[in-house]
Amino acid sequence: MPRKSLTIVLPCYNPETNWHQNLLQQYEAVLKHLNDFEIDIILVNDGSKSQITKDVEILQQLIPKFTYIHNKVNQGKGAAIRSGVYAAKGEYIIYTDIDFPYTSQSFNKITQALANYEISIGTRDNSYFHAIPKHRALISKCLKFMIKTSLQLPTSDTQGGLKGMRASIKPLFLRTEINRYLFDLEFLFLATKEKKTISIQPIELRSETDVKKMNLWLVSKEISNFMKIFLKAKFT
Repeated sequence: MPRKSLTIVLPCYNPETNWHQNLLQQYEAVLKHLNDFEIDIILVNDGSKSQITKDVEILQQLIPKFTYIHNKVNQGKGAAIRSGVYAAKGEYIIYTDIDFPYTSQSFNKITQALANYEISIGTRDNSYFHAIPKHRALISKCLKFMIKTSLQLPTSDTQGGLKGMRASIKPLFLRTEINRYLFDLEFLFLATKEKKTISIQPIELRSETDVKKMNLWLVSKEISNFMKIFLKAKFT
């Protein structure tokens, strides 16, 4: 029986030193959990100011199926992932952050759920919010409250950073317009509106994951993006 194909999309912007070594290590860990899949990686460089060419060349040599997309101008995480999803060839498509912040077991749950659902969404428990900077936890909890009280979605935790879809969902995902973080919320909003089948899967942060502080300027931009989604929900 032929193996299913899985494309992993990873956005990249000014990554940490030795990021490529961690990516390779986590890729190999995922392979062990998903050895019944043919896996390819799409790395989207979203206009990084740091030079990553040599690191990319190493990954191209060590990962059999590896595609590199270089957006010369930084547009945001949502735009970068759309570029990767557009180029994806797998029957299943997963996107996450370049440091693979969640455990391989979490990755496995998101992938396996796609056998029965069109979309799988990773959601975080309280242990995640205790492990991240307090201001980020506060921002996340405020967003969850806003979603829960104003939008009718299958989960209020839309920003987990680990999600999957079948290839048939690509056109819907590519209809998202938000270029930064709330593209996740926009995707789930569109999927719910069109009654796609959605699996909600609990995911766990890797103990080594270092969650960075969030730029407050970006937070203010995302409030505007939230209002765009809210108005669509109310008037369409």
